[in-house]
Amino acid sequence: MQFEVQKSVLLKAIADTNGAVEKKNTIPVLQNIKIEVIDDKVILSATDMDILITSTFDCDMKDSGKTTVPAQMFFDVVRKIPDGAILVKLENSVNLQIKSGKSKYNLPCIDASEFPALSEGEMSEEVEVDGIKIAKMIDKTRFAISNDETRYYLNGLFFQAFQKNDKIEIRTVATDGHRLALSFLESDLKLPFGIIIPRKSVNEIRRIIDGAKKIKIAVSRAKIKVIADKSTIISKLIDGEFPDYDKVLPKNNVHIALVNRKNFFDCVDRVSTVASDKHRSVKVIVENGKMSLQVGSDENSLAFEELDVNYSGERIETGFNSRYLLDIIAQIDKEELIMRFRDGMSPALIEAQDMNSVFVIMPVRV
Repeated sequence: MQFEVQKSVLLKAIADTNGAVEKKNTIPVLQNIKIEVIDDKVILSATDMDILITSTFDCDMKDSGKTTVPAQMFFDVVRKIPDGAILVKLENSVNLQIKSGKSKYNLPCIDASEFPALSEGEMSEEVEVDGIKIAKMIDKTRFAISNDETRYYLNGLFFQAFQKNDKIEIRTVATDGHRLALSFLESDLKLPFGIIIPRKSVNEIRRIIDGAKKIKIAVSRAKIKVIADKSTIISKLIDGEFPDYDKVLPKNNVHIALVNRKNFFDCVDRVSTVASDKHRSVKVIVENGKMSLQVGSDENSLAFEELDVNYSGERIETGFNSRYLLDIIAQIDKEELIMRFRDGMSPALIEAQDMNSVFVIMPVRV
């Protein structure tokens, strides 16, 4: 096995696949990247047995062949080598030689026959979707994925396609029981589905689709496949049932406040500085064109901020986890956000005009 390629091409391919490697895995070959050279192409593969990522690029092939090398070592060596052409050659099946200019490295190998296969199984037809919009939907929702292992079905992103009027709507949904994030998009997808993608896979999918205008998606009951440019990820899904989140979305929040996003974020950020309880709770009072934020602590610390808002409804007094509130405000990419209240003890809904995303936050006692 021997090929030559520019450093930038090889480095990107290693970076794309490296995320699937389980750094603490006790099976040595799972800490390696598989390199296969055939027909003037190089195919890099990495897996932790739950995710398989492959990345393909053209090369100046001298000899075909395949092997595996330690992923992190391979990445670090290529990253630190000066820019230019890199020659990669398998020496006696036990060492991979990397040469660039006056630099030369030998990396230990494990035979490619020990590298496990993660088959994709029977998938639906691959459908092309807007990669930039899917990336944005992931960004707007993944922050709310739960870390609670006892409710494993919340430890991922719910990816759904369903019939709505005459169109298919794609949704990404995440919740940890304290907040919920939902983003939606009209699509040409033909097959309705609802799957839960594990957190690690969500992050890897987001990484490989970054900047891709079009991506292809296929799903089955157990796996999802995403193709972006020259990289492909196949991931197992969480075997569970995502809760009926539609019941959580407030339907009768008729008290509406229009709030400047930056002012709101800055005020919450400042008052939360003195919060000492584990929820970092902030009291929120909305009335007569203003919103006040209050935080007190057992150490006699006190914080108070007031900002002007467009509101003329009845007085609302409630409280929120300030960190959760900041996370949601950070997702708003408009100058003004909309907060919808029912009363002080019910969930609040936060959104913005023409944003295709909504957020729900549960109140806390303050």
